[in-house]
Amino acid sequence: MTPAEHSAPPGERAAGSWTFLSNHAHVLLCLASDPDQTLPVIAERVGITSRAVQLILVDLIDGGYVVRTRNGRRNHYEVNSDGHLRHPLEAHHSIADLIAALGLAEPGEPPPRGS
Repeated sequence: MTPAEHSAPPGERAAGSWTFLSNHAHVLLCLASDPDQTLPVIAERVGITSRAVQLILVDLIDGGYVVRTRNGRRNHYEVNSDGHLRHPLEAHHSIADLIAALGLAEPGEPPPRGS
């Protein structure tokens, strides 16, 4: 957000300058909806660079939220839907809860798998 946007009244700020979910959440949700997506496709969907997606994936893998396996020359990403959200306000919710809340799966069901 630019300094001018910070000083503008809320109604006058650019509508696209922020979102409720972080880029980490967006990448995770992309993988939950299609575990075989490529980095460039995820980058385009989220609106960030492929390098940013790569760095986020390292965070998600290191945090135990995603498992990466090689499938020939491509990667397959398995989302750990049992993992819990990181912030103390949401830590009692699982990744599965987030996926279900956003309509990508029903509560108690695993995230959808890519075809």
